[in-house]
Amino acid sequence: MKNNDIQFEKNDKVFNYRVAIVIKNGNKILVQKDKRAKHLTLPGGRCELGESSSDTAYREFLEETGIKTNYVKSIGMIENFFVSSFNGKNYHEILLINELKFQDNKYYDTLIIKNIEEKKKDFIEYIWKDLNELKNEDFKPNLILDMINKIEFIHFINKDNK
Repeated sequence: MKNNDIQFEKNDKVFNYRVAIVIKNGNKILVQKDKRAKHLTLPGGRCELGESSSDTAYREFLEETGIKTNYVKSIGMIENFFVSSFNGKNYHEILLINELKFQDNKYYDTLIIKNIEEKKKDFIEYIWKDLNELKNEDFKPNLILDMINKIEFIHFINKDNK
């Protein structure tokens, strides 16, 4: 965690402000596959204090992949409550979902995009997944799949404390 990341811990709970990134390619979206986790999720990262969610989306994707993108629109927000599969802690997360597009169209033909960050490059990659296939996979939070192709901004509350 960086010093400016909007995250804090109190007792056994963690508050997190995260921005997720949707990049569409026909009926597919780019998802994050972490070899340490059983589930898939969207690329993204924590918002820094004083940073807009659209700036966070651009910065995080550039830091993680070295690929430049442009902001398209805000898709929605999820108040996300879950137990982390990494540390077992209870999270209360504000998750803003922003759609981006590649500045260079060649990346839409790339099957696997590697994470270039030193701490993550050996176990995180980004792959294209069909939206219909993702409905049958362990994709978190699954509510995002209902939001992606909506015209209006959507706000959900997700309690995944199972």
